[in-house]
Amino acid sequence: MGRAAAGVGRERILEAALDLFAVNGVAATSLQAIADRLGITKAAIYHHFPAKDQIVVEVLRAGLAQLDEVVVEATAAPDAGTRADIVVRGLADIMVAHRPRYSIMMNDPSVGPILASDPHTARTFTRMEEALLGPDPTAERRLAVAFFLAACNAPARPDLRAEESIEAATIHASIVSLGRHLLG
Repeated sequence: MGRAAAGVGRERILEAALDLFAVNGVAATSLQAIADRLGITKAAIYHHFPAKDQIVVEVLRAGLAQLDEVVVEATAAPDAGTRADIVVRGLADIMVAHRPRYSIMMNDPSVGPILASDPHTARTFTRMEEALLGPDPTAERRLAVAFFLAACNAPARPDLRAEESIEAATIHASIVSLGRHLLG
């Protein structure tokens, strides 16, 4: 039995990729590095994933799916304030529930283009921003949304990501409070 037939499944590949992405970044993590981490051949990875971009999307899938649900819920809300509040709370939930993955998504410059190339994900991000902006947004509202979205990167910063004394409840409450303060 060859190394490719070692029985390594998709989940183990994704776990190894997540670990390597967190340490080295997406661009610096090759399929060979993932294979080496698992003691398998690169061909075994290709059996499950035709390209590294697909591994990146799959590593982030749970958070992206949760964001999609938040956007669907927000879009169905009756007014702009409720839509924005649903997105703010949803983003806080995602940051806490998927902290290592969220950190990769927010800090790795190679992730944005990968996600933007997926039409569904790109549309979800657009709809999320529309829900935050509301109808006919003023320049001030656009600025407030930009400030809020930039602030959403803070918990993913490497210096804060490694800070284990910051509890999930504190991160969640801070994001919700800031979102409500900036967006009303």
